[in-house]
Amino acid sequence: MKYILRFLLLFLLFFFTISCQADVRVEPAELTITIIDDFQQKNPPTNITILNENDYTVNVTWYLENPNPIALLRPNRTFIENLSWIHVTPSWRLIRPNATESFSIFLTIPELNDLLNQHWETWITMTPHQDGTSSIFSQEYAVRLYIDTPTSSAQPSIPDSNTIGADLLVLLLIAGVVIMGGILAFYLLLKKK
Repeated sequence: MKYILRFLLLFLLFFFTISCQADVRVEPAELTITIIDDFQQKNPPTNITILNENDYTVNVTWYLENPNPIALLRPNRTFIENLSWIHVTPSWRLIRPNATESFSIFLTIPELNDLLNQHWETWITMTPHQDGTSSIFSQEYAVRLYIDTPTSSAQPSIPDSNTIGADLLVLLLIAGVVIMGGILAFYLLLKKK
C-alpha cells in the first residue's frame, strides 16, 4: 500500500510539473481600434506580434471568442454582434527559434445606423505549440481587442429597405391627403357658385 501511495504521489508530482511546451511573448496585450469616419477603414491593419523565445519552431494558431466568463468583460463594453466582421491573417504561422512574426487584424463592419456609437470587446486567443508535437497542456494568450464605432455617420448612410418602404408610404399618404383636400376644396367652391 505504501508503494502504491508513493507511486501515485510521484506520478501526481510529475503530472503537475509538466511545463508548457511553448514560451512565447505576445504583444500587445490589449488593442483598440477606433473607427473615425466610415466603417470600411482605409487605415493600415493593426498587428499582433509574437516572439518565439524557444530553441525550437513553434506553430501558432488563433481563434476569436467573446470574453468568458462575462464578468471579465471590461466596463462600458459589450460583445460584438458578429465575430465574422473581424479578420485575422494568416490563420496560422510557423515561428522559428528566437524569431518574431506578426498577425494582421482587419475589420469589415457594415455601415448601419444601429452600429453607431458602439464599444465592443472581443478576444483574439493565440495558441502556440511545438511544431510536430501534441501536449495535454497548451498555454494560450488572449489579446483583448476593443472596437469603437463612430458616434455619427460622416457620410450619409445608406438607408435600409424597411425605412425606404416606410418613407414611401408616408409620402403616398401625404400626397393622397393633399389631392383629396384639393378635390374637396374644388367641389365646395363649385357648390357655392
